[in-house]
Amino acid sequence: MDNKPSLSQYFGNTDVPPASQFFDEIGTSPSDMIQSVYLGESEGNKVTSNQVFPQTMTASFNQHSGPQELTFSSVLPTVSGSASVPATSLPDPSTFFDTIGPEPQIGAPKSNLVNPAIITEAMDGLSIKNQPVDKEADRRRDAWIPNDEAKKTLMKAQSSPKGSFFPEREVLTMPGLVLEEELADALHEVAVKYLGVSSAGSRGVVRAEHVSRDEAGLRELLRTGYLRAALNLTAVLITAVGQGVGRMHRPTKHTPRSLQLWLTRFAVMLRIKLHEPLLKEAEQFGDFNKPDMFYQFYPDTYENRTGSLVPFSLRLLIAELPGHVGKSEEAVDRLYSMLDVIQQMLSNLRAGKTEDGTATLSSDQDRNESIRLWTGRETRVLHSIVNCSIALKDYRQAGKILLSLQQQATSSVQRRALSSALCRLWLLAGHIKAAQVFMEQAREIRHHICPTPDVREYVDLGLIDIAHGRYQEAYTNFARAADQEPTNIMVANNLSVCLLYMGRLKEAIAVLQKAINSDPERGLNESLLINLCTLYELESSKTNEKKLNLLNMLCKYKSDTIPNVLECLKLS
Repeated sequence: MDNKPSLSQYFGNTDVPPASQFFDEIGTSPSDMIQSVYLGESEGNKVTSNQVFPQTMTASFNQHSGPQELTFSSVLPTVSGSASVPATSLPDPSTFFDTIGPEPQIGAPKSNLVNPAIITEAMDGLSIKNQPVDKEADRRRDAWIPNDEAKKTLMKAQSSPKGSFFPEREVLTMPGLVLEEELADALHEVAVKYLGVSSAGSRGVVRAEHVSRDEAGLRELLRTGYLRAALNLTAVLITAVGQGVGRMHRPTKHTPRSLQLWLTRFAVMLRIKLHEPLLKEAEQFGDFNKPDMFYQFYPDTYENRTGSLVPFSLRLLIAELPGHVGKSEEAVDRLYSMLDVIQQMLSNLRAGKTEDGTATLSSDQDRNESIRLWTGRETRVLHSIVNCSIALKDYRQAGKILLSLQQQATSSVQRRALSSALCRLWLLAGHIKAAQVFMEQAREIRHHICPTPDVREYVDLGLIDIAHGRYQEAYTNFARAADQEPTNIMVANNLSVCLLYMGRLKEAIAVLQKAINSDPERGLNESLLINLCTLYELESSKTNEKKLNLLNMLCKYKSDTIPNVLECLKLS
């Protein structure tokens, strides 16, 4: 790549952090770097039903010890399943490729968010009580094909006289809590250390005991961003269903509610990066193919109901989980196993049968709704495979999948979004000419949607300018995007980085400070704070007071949502 800038005079550290967040960012997890080029939606910027891609992207600048140039091909994309919290007060953008083709909703949509992040889905699942019974919708949502071993046990469970079925331990799923201690509010602890007890005491701290000990209380903690308190409450609720500390490897009964609680717990653990206990707790569920993960295992309780007790989002989260700890190959294997089952179900549906192939569908409407739902879920799995492929730098595979999705797209909006995605993918791979081809393709399709360029187009243009080393032109394009979306945090990050490369450090700092001061709820964003604190350090060695001011603002406007406040603010 021509004209590749070097930041080696500014940074020093060759360690590349592990992948962490489902391609929300092309950067790395928070460490000593400037995070800039984002492929995710800016925080608080909702994607409407007319949008299929977040419209922001920036490039990431890592710290390196030796002379190393910035190249898109050397930037480590992050992999993750789900991680953002669906309140405007929370920091992380929602997923990138998940928004290419949202999972179709059955019935009226609950919000204008396209394919909410997994904590959103966990919250929605916590409020499914007292819903009217719709057998077809239940079957459609819960459908899954058990493997041969599970089928044998399920047939035995259903054919045995009541009270006479006693399964072997080997066919049971026996989870339990590993994380024993309660988690404290991390932001409060940092505030006490750096601001003093009196300043920290003025910040209200919500704990699990401050809300009702049920799903409503859990939803409230998630909504307000007290994630560690929410995690503590999941432990209380999971213990109440017999799966708490010390219960691992002991038989227990599973229900949709208990698995929904596990989904919520795992989503929060992933969000605050408690990877080690998450892996240990998730290990007991395996691939959710044991017979006690199906309704048929409990004929006395669920009568003739069939399908899986496991929420689809939980199944997907566990499949993606290895990607969060640097094992993307394993995540790809799990995701392809899921894809095989989904494609078999779609084949059965297209033949007029139920998802598991055991019965005939009652109506064309049921068939069409089922195909719509499972086609959307198939697309979600493909998005995850794309993310893992990028983490493995297998850009050919990622491009192949995106091209196949583009060919199957049914609207101009989807085709345009996928062209934009392919543009960004090839920028990552260092193929600027290919990126330009897809950028022009996206622009041509955009003409059929709206007559003038929008944020996504300006960002794509800016990224291509960066690839060519044209920072003034990139700055102009990002500024045009900022004119359309003044509160877009990722655009602000891009503007700041362009100014840095043009040698205008004070202006770069001013852009990020303005983004925070004009809208603290959005501006106190993880990546923006890392960038700003890095720029403070480039400007002067005396930065502590400015960082403590940011900590004060976090205490005022944020809950407990940033995984590592010390790392984010670069406090020692």
